[in-house]
Amino acid sequence: RLGTYLNLLEIEQPAANHNGGEILFGLDGYLYLFTGDGGKAGDPFGKFGNAQNKSSLLGKVLRIDVDGKGPQERPYRIPHDNPFSLDPKARPEVYAYGVRNMWRCSVDRGDPLSHRGKGRIFCGDVGQNRFEEVDIIIKGGNYGWRAKEGFECYDTKLCQNSSLEDVLPIFAYGRSVGKSVTGGYVYRGCESPNLNGLYIFGDFMNGRLMALQEDERTNTWKKQDICIGGIKACAFPGLVSSYSKFIISFAEDEAGELYFMATSYPSAYAPSGSIYKFVDPARRAPPGKCKQKPVPVKTKSKRIPFVPIASKSIRFGFAAVCLFSLSKPPTNENTPPANQNTAKPSPNQVTPPLAVKRKKQLQAHITLRGTEPKKQA
Repeated sequence: RLGTYLNLLEIEQPAANHNGGEILFGLDGYLYLFTGDGGKAGDPFGKFGNAQNKSSLLGKVLRIDVDGKGPQERPYRIPHDNPFSLDPKARPEVYAYGVRNMWRCSVDRGDPLSHRGKGRIFCGDVGQNRFEEVDIIIKGGNYGWRAKEGFECYDTKLCQNSSLEDVLPIFAYGRSVGKSVTGGYVYRGCESPNLNGLYIFGDFMNGRLMALQEDERTNTWKKQDICIGGIKACAFPGLVSSYSKFIISFAEDEAGELYFMATSYPSAYAPSGSIYKFVDPARRAPPGKCKQKPVPVKTKSKRIPFVPIASKSIRFGFAAVCLFSLSKPPTNENTPPANQNTAKPSPNQVTPPLAVKRKKQLQAHITLRGTEPKKQA
């Protein structure tokens, strides 16, 4: 129960949608806020739109220090290395810009041995009407909107501007694949070692689950599909009808194991849905290897097989366990395909999700002034 809250920041919201999709702490201890471009279609605000306007807090990644007050009784400080803190034409809170409506972001814990990737911030940015994209956030980066959508031009005049110098996505997909990206996590858990290093994410509207594998030599990412309930699920595409289809968010627990949440119809306010845990029956960690001891919880369904559509060099088989459901659990389980590894996963145990550790607890309240949002995209 929250007794009090601190109102950190108020942002004028000109339309009902594109309210932003994440607030998190980075490994540097600062608070990151991912704001939408203000709503409507095509970021029609001003000559260049809100996202390209560094004097606006909309369409941005903001970075603030909540461990003290700033000038003029501002309830936060500006980190000294924020990229535009000395620019009189920019808001000092801006860390990156040119985003449309990032929906779910995460911090990479890094490889447990080499620490490669530690601290990277991954985001899914919902597109206008052609492309969805996945980005890695860098300091001062311009992610292109509204000049670009994915890798392609959206506003031709802005796109041809030689000073754009935008940061390209690590991956983008068209409307034949999905219509509203939901950002995920890089798997850094212990129970399923074959999944280590995969960025696992999904699409909100059609229920498609996907994974990106990094090629460290070329600094590129290769995509593969994950189908729940059998290969036919990717053909239609989406989840089989007996499971919650609309993937609204991903999460990780203290041990680095991954989960995703899906609702029964396409709304952030859907009254029913389920939480699923990723497991890999093709290869499980040997007993006693994982240092984190999961807390047992009761599950609501049997194992649901996933079928990975991947290159021959990638060998794993996904499955999911429904951990909690606000609606009726499915009454039947799909039979795995003949080539699916049906080895039983380890006991259905999880560690409750835990927020990024901080020096002290924070109860923050961010206000977007405007119409109450009705849907994600």
